[in-house]
Amino acid sequence: MSGPRLYYLDDIPTPYRLGVQKLVAERWPGEFRLGFCAESEPGREWTLDFSGIDTEFIPGKQYRRPSPDNPFQIKWNPGVARSLTAWKPDVVILSGYAHPTMWRAARWCIRNKVPYALSCETSMRSSLSPSGWRWNLKRLIAGWIVRGMAFGLPVGSEAAEYLRIFGPTDAPMYYFPNTPDTAPIIAEAKRLRETGGEPALREKLGIPADAAIFLFVGRLIDAKRPLDMVRAFLAAKGAEKAVLLVIGDGALMEAMKAEAKGDPRILFTGWMKDMQAIFGLMSISTAMILPSESETWGAVVNETMAAGTPVVSSDRVGAAIELIRDGESGFLVPVGDVPGYTRAMERLLADPALADAMGAAAHEAAIAQGEAFATGNLIAGALAAVAKKA
Repeated sequence: MSGPRLYYLDDIPTPYRLGVQKLVAERWPGEFRLGFCAESEPGREWTLDFSGIDTEFIPGKQYRRPSPDNPFQIKWNPGVARSLTAWKPDVVILSGYAHPTMWRAARWCIRNKVPYALSCETSMRSSLSPSGWRWNLKRLIAGWIVRGMAFGLPVGSEAAEYLRIFGPTDAPMYYFPNTPDTAPIIAEAKRLRETGGEPALREKLGIPADAAIFLFVGRLIDAKRPLDMVRAFLAAKGAEKAVLLVIGDGALMEAMKAEAKGDPRILFTGWMKDMQAIFGLMSISTAMILPSESETWGAVVNETMAAGTPVVSSDRVGAAIELIRDGESGFLVPVGDVPGYTRAMERLLADPALADAMGAAAHEAAIAQGEAFATGNLIAGALAAVAKKA
């Protein structure tokens, strides 16, 4: 195949990047190869289909003991330079700068005058303050990688700002949001509408037919601040017939049950393996609640909005910051502001038409910044870098 050769180096396979990677493989006007530093991380193992993509797993090691809150591990793949030399790319995409493997790949690109891009999820809200010795040390270690990139692939505007300040750099930015595969979610929402399947789904979980549903899906850990959600729900006026449905498990499960004090409106399911049921619940809920302390992205935001349901999120969740228009397609609440979550719930309960309008706006926003959007931006940035080099 003629045309420029694009190499995409990622840390591990994930479902929220696979769709874009497949589209890039399909639409890139030349040869495309996808390389990984590792097959998985503890707690982040998925069975994914890479058919149709030229894929390689570079031998290497992972370091750092994972915790329940953060499974992240440092990747070191000393053979990455050999892989790049053998394949001879014209442009390279690097998944961030956290791993020494990415540093080695960036050095290879600089030595061989091959343009490269960095994807970035970090924002100024989730990073260190841009001053002090820790910030300066981090910039000393990794700032050169940002300064050397031909273009950036930030997940959104705040990540772009971070890259510009951290480098610093004036390289062009092409927004590259994390994009889980929302097609099954949209299909299940449509199926429930067309077949009238909602009553059976409610009955399966013991949810009354007329109850508004506030949904949470995730780990019950400190970083997610799920106790804020329970306290907010218990304080909400007009929630007598509503339910708070908590799907997930974790260290705070017992504390949440104690906070709920046996209130029958708060339902704990533990982890659910039936993804079709979860997708259906996303589509019939009044809102998803996500009170996290900090999340660089948060794919559940894309998923819920694609299902046509608004999200009530803290203002420290990357996907919410980028996708939600506060008061139009959901609500952004200052992290830790329990009364703020209560007010958002009360507004949605008091005005079902508002909830429906927000859900429609949420769906449109999720689709507008979906896989096609991210793929187009990556390809545009890579082609521009190749053309500039020529």
